[in-house]
Amino acid sequence: MALIFFTGFDTYATADITKEFTTVTGFSTSVPGIYETGGRRGGGALRAPNNESFGSSALITLPSSVTTFVCGFAFYANIFYTDKTFALFKDSGTKQLELQMNSDGTIDVTRNGTVLGTSSASMSTFTYHYIEFKATINNSTGSYELRLDGVNILSASGVDTQNTANASINSVTLGSPSENMGGVGYFDVDWRYDDFYVLDTTGSAPNNNFLGDVRIDSVYPTGDGNYTQYSLSTGSSHYQLVDEATPNTTDYVYNGTDGNKDSFAMGNVAALTAQTIYGVRVKAAALKDDAGTRTLKVGVRSGSTDSVSSAQALTTSQLYVSHILETDPNTSAAWTESGVNALESLIETAS
Repeated sequence: MALIFFTGFDTYATADITKEFTTVTGFSTSVPGIYETGGRRGGGALRAPNNESFGSSALITLPSSVTTFVCGFAFYANIFYTDKTFALFKDSGTKQLELQMNSDGTIDVTRNGTVLGTSSASMSTFTYHYIEFKATINNSTGSYELRLDGVNILSASGVDTQNTANASINSVTLGSPSENMGGVGYFDVDWRYDDFYVLDTTGSAPNNNFLGDVRIDSVYPTGDGNYTQYSLSTGSSHYQLVDEATPNTTDYVYNGTDGNKDSFAMGNVAALTAQTIYGVRVKAAALKDDAGTRTLKVGVRSGSTDSVSSAQALTTSQLYVSHILETDPNTSAAWTESGVNALESLIETAS
């Protein structure tokens, strides 16, 4: 494992956040939402507003605990306040490390509120900056490095980065849960997050260290693929039932036979000069419609090679089932633009 999770916040609306994130917090008008045109390139962004007494945040639970991690995200703020958390790294709900802003735009790295260091550079308001944070959790040999727009602005080693009994984290929170903003009005705080990734350091380069300022682009089905074994809720084209940018249950494909597959030709990624593609994440919004255990596999068909995830359990509520592929299964090499553009997304029914 190296790339653990990534999202560009383009494929779901506010009502769908809990299909992707484990927990969202907020109160009244201060709740996380998807700003559909608020991202860096006009696409989606996570918006975490705040009011005078209540913060808002979204937490993603990692598949397993990790001792050393790297997290990157684009961050926009219309206003800065001293000692206000905007990213948290937790062990089973308890803080290990946080990133906190100051009123001058500098950033503190803290261990459960204890300041470990303050950055040498600052963010600007009304500007998307790309923030990357790498840390090793340990009581005595811990370390961290904070980068702002690709530049190391704060680092240390041989420090105590461990607050709990475990030298690891298993979740990342974006936003500011339960932060009192000291009389700020309901809609005054506008914090946004885009192009978010988390990785550990167990995999192969380049996906085991800082990725730099990355963009995460979303593409959607454009045609029926090699497999058309699912049934249709309506119509005759499979892809037209699953090509929406945000999930719904109005039209869909369905199946109850183990091993049956549906696959879909996908739109092309943005053509960029000398781009590096670190991975492909396939997502399907899926549910089961009755009692009993049902699972789904997701993945890709590249060339004549199928590569799918392990079977993932479904519930009667729609959730995202996803799978990350860091290399092209047809070539066992890094993804290329042409390889991504030629792939088919794939779903397979499992018991």
